[in-house]
Amino acid sequence: MITFNQLQTLLTAGYFSRLSTFFTALTAGSVGQLAPVSAQPFSRFQTLLTAGHFVVSAEVTPPRHYKVDAFITSTEKIAACIDIVQVNDNVMAQARLCPLVAAQLMQRSGLEPVVQLTLRHRNRIALQSDLLGLAALGLRNVVVLGGSSCSIGSDPTAKDATDISTVDAIAALNRLTTQGQLFNGQIITPPPTFFIGAIATPTTLDLDASMAQLTAKIDSGAKYIQLQATFELETLEQWMAEVRARGLHQRAHFLASIYPFSCLKALERFSEIPGLSIPESLRARLSHHGSRSECWKINRELILGIRAIEGIRGLHLRSLQPRDWLPQISDLLRVPNPVAVDVTAIG
Repeated sequence: MITFNQLQTLLTAGYFSRLSTFFTALTAGSVGQLAPVSAQPFSRFQTLLTAGHFVVSAEVTPPRHYKVDAFITSTEKIAACIDIVQVNDNVMAQARLCPLVAAQLMQRSGLEPVVQLTLRHRNRIALQSDLLGLAALGLRNVVVLGGSSCSIGSDPTAKDATDISTVDAIAALNRLTTQGQLFNGQIITPPPTFFIGAIATPTTLDLDASMAQLTAKIDSGAKYIQLQATFELETLEQWMAEVRARGLHQRAHFLASIYPFSCLKALERFSEIPGLSIPESLRARLSHHGSRSECWKINRELILGIRAIEGIRGLHLRSLQPRDWLPQISDLLRVPNPVAVDVTAIG
């Protein structure tokens, strides 16, 4: 039976419309015929993308502590400037507050978060457990990624989980969403609904390999692709041209990412992130004109350039500094008469 505390949690979170689904899930048999595709409505995030709205999202990092008041207050202020807040998952292998807990607290504040699910510290049992927890809380937006090695984080002697690949995890999550199928084939009814995202790196070093990896993620069920951050337009433009040539922009929503920076020192810190490189031309430009206003000019050029690339449906801010730029960035990306997307291809 459902406990009073469980019921209170659902009511507090505003799930009056989900109560019947919840009780159905409690009483339904977990083994049997394949369950039908869930008829639950889209998440707000998915609705915005499908409607052709250019989405602005930002990433927040849970505290390395259990005190959350300052984190929630800060997140609420950020959310006032953007469309979607994404909660990262022990970023850079730093042990932090559980992202599921952080996401639920954000949800109680009226926000709809995107939750990162990092495979670095999850085997398939842990992943399924978290997915069922997300479903019970009504958290539908997820992005699946491999993550940085434990060796660079807060506990370098920890062992990386190597149980399941990103592509296989996306495929399993898609089967859970469309068929109610757990990873071992067992069926649960009704199926949970997840809006599934994946990560891709826009690189021209080996386009064929990059496109093969991207295609595999989309074939496996990723509905949106969040790109690793870029500091130059040329590479991103060339990569997206190949995406369009293969028709992949019609099968998934693409969100570019940036790290805003207000000085050369801040820019150099990003070079410490694995897989991220700073163009020498950018360093040279800032070495001659490194003022805050020049940095804003560079960021503005990058943002508007990204906005103009065909197939890019949103911008994800990997860093929230400088905080006072958020309203300006958001204003840059607001355009009237958004172009609708063919939902039959993407969903």
